[in-house]
Amino acid sequence: MPLSAPDIFARLSEWPHRGVGTEEELEAREALITELTGEFDVEVKEEGFNAPTSYLPFLWLIGIMAIIAILGANYMPDIMMMLGALAFVSWFLFFDWRRSPIIWWGANRTTANLVASKGQGKNLFILMAHIDSAPASFAYRANQVPHFRFALFASTCVIALGVVFPLFASFGLNVNGAFISFGAALIALQLLLASMDFWRFGYTPGANDNLSGVAAATAAASRLWRRMPEDSEVRLVITTAEEAGMLGSQHYLNVHKNELKARKTYLVNIDTVGCENLRFVTKSGGFTPVNYQNALTHVADRVCRINQDFERVTPAHHHVGDFDSVWFARAGIPSVTLASYDDYGHMTGIHTPEDTIEKVDTNTMILAARFAEAIVRTCPNS
Repeated sequence: MPLSAPDIFARLSEWPHRGVGTEEELEAREALITELTGEFDVEVKEEGFNAPTSYLPFLWLIGIMAIIAILGANYMPDIMMMLGALAFVSWFLFFDWRRSPIIWWGANRTTANLVASKGQGKNLFILMAHIDSAPASFAYRANQVPHFRFALFASTCVIALGVVFPLFASFGLNVNGAFISFGAALIALQLLLASMDFWRFGYTPGANDNLSGVAAATAAASRLWRRMPEDSEVRLVITTAEEAGMLGSQHYLNVHKNELKARKTYLVNIDTVGCENLRFVTKSGGFTPVNYQNALTHVADRVCRINQDFERVTPAHHHVGDFDSVWFARAGIPSVTLASYDDYGHMTGIHTPEDTIEKVDTNTMILAARFAEAIVRTCPNS
C-alpha cells in the first residue's frame, strides 16, 4: 500500500519542532528516510549543505549595518552611504523573495535536503515540501497578520534611513543628533520585535507549516511511484531552511539547474495544507509580483473543472511571504504551489506556538495529496 498522509503526519509529529540544523530536524528527517526506504525501487539520498538557523541572523546583520550607517552619517557620509545602501538592497531583495547578496551569512548549521526518486525519461515531476519549522514571530500573531504588508513597507522605510541620513550629510547638511538617535532606535526596536517571540518560545511546532505539506507530498509521490507516468521520473524533494529564506530550495536549484533545464521539469510544491480551504497559488510576491501562470497552473485549473472531487479547489493570490517554488518560477520552470487558507484568507497559526497538530485539518491534507497526484497525471507531457 502507498504511504498515507495521516500516517506520515503522525510519525513526524513526535518531535516538538524541526528547527534548521537541530537534533529534532535531523531525527525527523531520518524517520522519514526510514519510511521511504520501504518504497520499491526508490532511490533515497540526502544532499547536505550549511545554512543559518533562521532568517533572524540576516535581519540582525542588516539592522546593525543600517544603525552603523546612521550613527556614522556625519563623520564618513560616503562610506556610510555605501554601507546603508548594501543593507537596504539586501533587505529589499530578501523581502521581494529574490537572491540577496548576504542572505547566506551565518550559515554555520549542517543540514540536508532529502531526495527520493524513481523512474527515468524526458519528463521530471518534482513534488516538494519543506520540513523545517519556523521561529516564533511577533509579525505572525493573529492580530498582526492583517497588517503584515503595511508593517513590511514601514520597516523597509526605516531601513532606508541608513541611506537617507548619510546622503543628506554628503551634501553638507549635518543631521541633527536627535534624528540620528531616533532612527537608530527605530531599527533597534524592529529587531527586538522580530526576535522577541523566538527568544520566548523558540521554534514553532510547525504542524500546519509545514508538516502537513511534507505528509501530502510524500503520500502523492508514493501513489505515483506505484503507477508511474510514462517516460517520466517522479522525484520527492523535502527541503529545509525554507524558514531561513527558502535557502534549501535555492541550494537545490543551484546544484541541479543544468539537469532541470535540460529536461521537461515540472514542480508541484506543497506548503501549509492544514486549513479548511485548499487552493493553488497563481500570484504571490513581496514588493513585485510573482506570477504563476504556466503549464502546471493551467493543468491545476483544468483538474478542478473536470474532476468533481476538486471542484472546491480554486486559484488564490498569496499576500504574506512566499514559497520554495519562487526560485523555480523565476527560472522559467513550470511550477505550482498548493496551500490552504481559512475563511478569512489566512493560514492558521503559522509561525506561532499555536501551530499544533490538533489544529490541522487532515482532510485538506489528504485532498492536497490527491490533487498533487491528479495534476501530475493530467499534465499533457506525462
